[in-house]
Amino acid sequence: MKKIGLLLLAGALTLGLAACGGSDEGTTPKQSEKAAETTSSTASDVQEFTITASNWKFSADKELVVKKGTKVKINLYNKEGLHSISNDDLGIKVSADAPAEFTAEKTGEFDLNCNTVCGAEKDHQGMKISLKITD
Repeated sequence: MKKIGLLLLAGALTLGLAACGGSDEGTTPKQSEKAAETTSSTASDVQEFTITASNWKFSADKELVVKKGTKVKINLYNKEGLHSISNDDLGIKVSADAPAEFTAEKTGEFDLNCNTVCGAEKDHQGMKISLKITD
């Protein structure tokens, strides 16, 4: 009985470490560096942000604050591990190869959570960054 428990634990640890220890699949270093350097709005009045993910934390190129009605584009750069971002209230899902574009229609502060299991439950649940939408 103990052997089965140890095998299950070893499998869970392997899966968790593989998620955080992976590479930026499908993105070349030059593409990733270029995405990380994106810090300004485009000519079409889209407020663009790049979020960098490393093991159990997100950081952004600038403060994630927009006015209601603004078109928003969120890029994700996986510096360490494999991560994704989602928020059900805003209806967005972001991965390194699929940025999210949406119009900020609701005001409030919204947590953008890691949507890829990337380690221990407490570390994964704490992996979030906030987007504030103001009037």
